[in-house]
Amino acid sequence: MFKRKTLFVVGAGASKEVGLPDGSGLAAKIAEKLNIRFAAGEIVSGDADLYHQVSQKHPQDHQHYQPVARTIAGGLPLANSIDDYLDLHSDNAPLVRMGKVAIVKAVLEAERGSKLYIDRREQRPIDFTLLSPTWFVKFMKMLGRGVVKNNARQIFDSVSFIVFNYDRCVEHFLLHALQPLYGIQEQEAGQILSDLHIIHPYGLVGDLPLPSVRPGVPFGGDGLDSVENYVTLSDQIRTYTEQMTDGTMAAQIRQEVLDAECIVFLGFAYHAQNLNLLKPPDPIPQKPVFGTAFGMSDSDATVVRDQLLAFFAAVPAHGIRQDLVKIENTMICGALFDSYTKSLTGGD
Repeated sequence: MFKRKTLFVVGAGASKEVGLPDGSGLAAKIAEKLNIRFAAGEIVSGDADLYHQVSQKHPQDHQHYQPVARTIAGGLPLANSIDDYLDLHSDNAPLVRMGKVAIVKAVLEAERGSKLYIDRREQRPIDFTLLSPTWFVKFMKMLGRGVVKNNARQIFDSVSFIVFNYDRCVEHFLLHALQPLYGIQEQEAGQILSDLHIIHPYGLVGDLPLPSVRPGVPFGGDGLDSVENYVTLSDQIRTYTEQMTDGTMAAQIRQEVLDAECIVFLGFAYHAQNLNLLKPPDPIPQKPVFGTAFGMSDSDATVVRDQLLAFFAAVPAHGIRQDLVKIENTMICGALFDSYTKSLTGGD
């Protein structure tokens, strides 16, 4: 159980622990898909299915799609992420459309190849033993401790999420972890999960279906056989510019940061534009912050720490700064939970 209101800010590195690509890995997959080349009238490289889907859905722009696909494939390796790249080209509607459809298809395929995927035909549940080293299982152990079955509906009262990924790993894992933890059926787990406050600033590949709560897109995209589905789902993906014009979303994000008593960054890259989304307009009261920055240099980790300290009023002297914001550049997400078990839960 978390004794204080804890906000988890999740980036692509967090999903990597269960087999999804990080930001650069996703960009590489998208670039490969969009390297559309023709020979003798046939597509000989790239994702032909994706190309034909977009072209058939938007025939009026048909002549633009091979050039913009190749443009993305060529330029994407030079951008921080697919999000950054699409934002640079936000005035090119066919390019942004093609990029968003590629995001949807690549992310759904990544979900399907992950350790969380359940093949419904085999009726084989997630093997949580294999996931024990990941932060997902470690988080669930903390979350459920002391929350008895009769109070299961309150399990998410002290936690919330801002997930900068397009995938639904957090929701999918929790839906299936609640069931064996409390010995309940999927329908009841879905009702409990519907209470979780989770924000996807850049959208997602579709809401996860929750039995008796809402329909949605199955994890991994099972059953998405029609041409229109990937294109239709791409409407839920937002660029940074589009997100910034959504005043309601920006207000919700900053309110979460303000309301939190503790903030935890998991697999987050600390890109400036994403920190700008999180940073309240005015300094806020001090609160503990924990975060992973695996592979980041000590110098850059110090820069990130200072950027986060700028969120707060009355920044303390240097000797206290280390206690307020802890950015660990030698730890992946699971290790952070191991090292700060009591600190993250508020002393439990």
